[in-house]
Amino acid sequence: MAILVVIVAASLVVSLWLTLRILRGKWTAETELACVGRRLLDVQEAERSRIAVELHDGISQQLAVVALKLDSLEYRLVGSARQRADIGLLAQRVRTIAADLQQVTRGLHPARLNHLGLVSSVRALAREMEHDQIHIDVDAPEWPASLPNEVALSLYRVAQEALHNATKHSGSNSITVSFRHESDGLSLIVSDKGVGFVPQSGFGGLGIVSMRERLRTIGGSLSIIAAPGQGTTIRATVPRRGAPSRFQRYTGLGISGQSGQAGLELQ
Repeated sequence: MAILVVIVAASLVVSLWLTLRILRGKWTAETELACVGRRLLDVQEAERSRIAVELHDGISQQLAVVALKLDSLEYRLVGSARQRADIGLLAQRVRTIAADLQQVTRGLHPARLNHLGLVSSVRALAREMEHDQIHIDVDAPEWPASLPNEVALSLYRVAQEALHNATKHSGSNSITVSFRHESDGLSLIVSDKGVGFVPQSGFGGLGIVSMRERLRTIGGSLSIIAAPGQGTTIRATVPRRGAPSRFQRYTGLGISGQSGQAGLELQ
């Protein structure tokens, strides 16, 4: 009988040890995946920034020069009014292309994020995406005045992708962006009253995958509530320090590797 008790106890100890090893291995893999994901996103943002600078300092400047030369040619041209009108129209088209390129540049690298902050940058983004059929309202009560750069950039990219999806797919004429400073952390909510979708259908494709990955690298999470005909709500959450998180080690952003706590240090 005593031998049986010892065998059972030993089996339980071995089983517990194996379970702990599996859980530790899973946690280590997830932590390493988060670090790799963060490095990849850093490389991506650096490349976006490089391309944006090249577009602004190179092609945009050249287009501006072309437009000025066309203006000068139109002024100096001795010929028919039709020819001058054609040159004036060509100069205007060049300026339109330059303006479109400038918008692409802002999308690649939101430099205004460093100067205006997250909320003002998202408001500016919303104004750019609005048109006669779509109104975007941005609400930000009690939002922190400043955030770590990585958190601000990740939330900006989430807002950018969510607004792109909503304006392109929802069919709604009203979209709301809400910034919430809650007891357990920060939340960014983008909602519409459009056609909705079935989340399992993979709506948004790589866009939603990218949003999830960005949030995961800062200890955050993404949730989607949607149903056909009932609109869509996308919620990005970054927890306060001390709140539960899947990742217990992270460098920076108020996430402690020694205490096992993840999240932002909020006042």
